[in-house]
Amino acid sequence: MLERAKERISKEAPSGIRIFEGDFRAIPFEEAGYDVIIAAAVLHHLRDDRDWEEAFQKIYRLLRPGGSSWITDLVAQESEAIHQLMWHRYGNYLETLGGAAYRDELLAYIAKEDSPRSVTYQIELMRRVRFDSVEILHKNSCFAAFGGVKGG
Repeated sequence: MLERAKERISKEAPSGIRIFEGDFRAIPFEEAGYDVIIAAAVLHHLRDDRDWEEAFQKIYRLLRPGGSSWITDLVAQESEAIHQLMWHRYGNYLETLGGAAYRDELLAYIAKEDSPRSVTYQIELMRRVRFDSVEILHKNSCFAAFGGVKGG
């Protein structure tokens, strides 16, 4: 996937493309060295509140002043009743892709391995680590797109 991304991006930005593979929490990236950080379907793998806060702090530190971070990811709901409804809808969608066994396997994996947080939780976390401007771009069922800008 990294090679495919590099190939696609190089058409628009032929120089300066760097590829990193690994857990971003462990890679010694250049502090304040990035204009944009995109986290696509990765943050829901974080564990506890401390892990979430440290990850958001690192993203903030890595951005140059005026830089932005954009997140698209699986999210939980604030209300347990709404969460169950959205999870049921997501399960129905998964079943159309691969049947009931696929749905059950994927939902069991998510329950065991992932810890999605609500959009509200993540927006509040972005504000806590000092993002100046925070925006929700889109939310539908169990997925959302949002981000923020580091002040300059």
